[in-house]
Amino acid sequence: MVVRKNISLENSHLKKLEPLTKKHNGNLSAAIRDAIDITETALHRYGTIEKAVSGIAVDRKEPTAREKSIETGKNILLSSPIFIWMIRYTSGILLDKEILDELLDPLKIKTISELDKQINDISSESGWNCKISIFSMENINPSSATVTVAGDNEHYREFLAQLVVMFLVYNKGLDIDIVHKRASMIRIDLRLREEGTQPLAARKHFGYLKEAMCEFRGKQDFWKSLVEIYSSLDYNIVSMSRDHYEELLAGNRTNDAGMLESLSKRHISSVPHPEFLKLLKKTHESLQIVDKIEISGRSINIYHSYKNEKAIQKIQDYYLSLLKANGHEYEAKYSSSLIVLNHVCCKD
Repeated sequence: MVVRKNISLENSHLKKLEPLTKKHNGNLSAAIRDAIDITETALHRYGTIEKAVSGIAVDRKEPTAREKSIETGKNILLSSPIFIWMIRYTSGILLDKEILDELLDPLKIKTISELDKQINDISSESGWNCKISIFSMENINPSSATVTVAGDNEHYREFLAQLVVMFLVYNKGLDIDIVHKRASMIRIDLRLREEGTQPLAARKHFGYLKEAMCEFRGKQDFWKSLVEIYSSLDYNIVSMSRDHYEELLAGNRTNDAGMLESLSKRHISSVPHPEFLKLLKKTHESLQIVDKIEISGRSINIYHSYKNEKAIQKIQDYYLSLLKANGHEYEAKYSSSLIVLNHVCCKD
């Protein structure tokens, strides 16, 4: 049975009913019947008119920029354990600049304050729960800056610190000065680097494994085999250049200066003596020619594990020859596990 009643509607109500009246070709009664059905469904779901209004308003909320980026495929959702695993095992490998520019676009971020806001928004939207603070006296072209990242997760802190610092390195000409680490915070002080120079400190801090990983990927079979050999022999191996090994096979005495010259890119006699000693220590400890080299003032202590006295004398003469090639005379004495070299004189 159809019951006919008069109702009063304001223009605002008619405006809201327009989608329904269009659906029914202008039939207002049919539109109102649909509106009643919709109201009944809403009340069944939410319970009251007030809850229905607020609930529908929430449902109609515009998606955030991050949500839109996930819908379009620009970003993806990733579980926290997987992401932590990924950043843990890529630690020491710098993010490619092109990838960094995708995240922090230098064409859109011109000031320190804009960078601060953008990186904090990313941290919040990504669920990393880190607070980033960037302080600088100059907002556009800073001569120095301090970046502080606070948060409970060390891996998130380091990752975010890399993003901010490398943005400042690439786009503001800065480099790392000092790094301070605390239990739940990392603070990095940066300063303007000289024009034309490379950001060596930043690359060393965040990219200390990049060259090694490039070499590993380039010759994976070689390095996997080498790791297996070293591991199976508990690293009880001495490495040397092929030329040096050939000279030893021929029974010739050699000081193997060529390897040190290749590393320093200078003739051995042209390398400043303090620099030469640091290079000698780093290289020979890495190649395990000896166990440890201590440099103290005018003395050098060389710790070894050779047992044959003749071999110890040979290694002593080997170091005297290398130091002489660098232009410096040393006196030597040795024991079962230590060779002591004392500086006598040097070239002008």
